[in-house]
Amino acid sequence: MITYKVAKTFEEVTDAWCVVYKQYLASSLILPNELSIFTFPEYISNNSAVIMGTKMGHTVCTVSAVLDSERKLPLDHYYGEDLNRMRSEGRKLVEIGLLADSRGAGNFSNITGLMSVIARFGVFSDHHDFVIGVHPRRMQFFNQVFGFTQAGEIRDYGKLKTAPVVLLHANGLALQDETFQLNKTIYSDTLAEEFEQRFQFNPGNYIDASEFSDSVASFIQKIWGAKGLQAA
Repeated sequence: MITYKVAKTFEEVTDAWCVVYKQYLASSLILPNELSIFTFPEYISNNSAVIMGTKMGHTVCTVSAVLDSERKLPLDHYYGEDLNRMRSEGRKLVEIGLLADSRGAGNFSNITGLMSVIARFGVFSDHHDFVIGVHPRRMQFFNQVFGFTQAGEIRDYGKLKTAPVVLLHANGLALQDETFQLNKTIYSDTLAEEFEQRFQFNPGNYIDASEFSDSVASFIQKIWGAKGLQAA
C-alpha cells in the first residue's frame, strides 16, 4: 500500500527528485549527472510543494507543484503566451510537474493519489487553475480522470531532449460538482497542517534560471553547498 505525504525536509525533497532523475534517465529524457537528481530551477522555491508516495519506507513515486509568481513557471519557456492569456483573465496558476514512478509510467492509481494531494495544495494556497505539460498520448487520461483540457499546441520539450508536450489546464473550482476522481474529497480536506510544515527553500539561496544552463548537477551543487540551506 502506498502512503502519500508532503516532503518536510531537504532530504525528502532530494529523495523525491532522485526518483524523477532515475525515471527520466531510464526514459532517455535527460543526461546523467553525478548527484542523481533532476528538477527545474523554478521548483527551488518557497512557492513549491513536493509530494511523495512511499512504500515500506522507500519513495516509489512523486510529483511537485509550484505556484505562479514574478519568477513565472517552467512551462512559460514553451507556453508563455498561453499562460499570460490565463493570467490576464485573473487566473491564479499552479504548475504540476516532476511526476515520476519508480515502477514505470503506467501506474495510474499512483498518479491519482499524487494528484489528489497536489490539488489540495492548490486549495490551501488559493490557486485553483492547474496547468501541466504531458505527452500527447496521455492527454485523454488526464481529461477523463482529472478534467484537464488542452490549452496549447503540441510542442517539443527541449529541456527533456525534445520530448513532445501538450499544455493542459483545469480549474478546480469549476470541477467541484463533477464526478472526477480528483475532486471527491479535496474541498473538504485540504491537509493544511501538512502544507504549512512543507520544506521551504531559503529565498536567499535561489539561483536564477539563467544560471541553470544544461547541467542540473552544477545547479544543485551550488545550492547544496550554500550555507544556510534550511527551511525558511
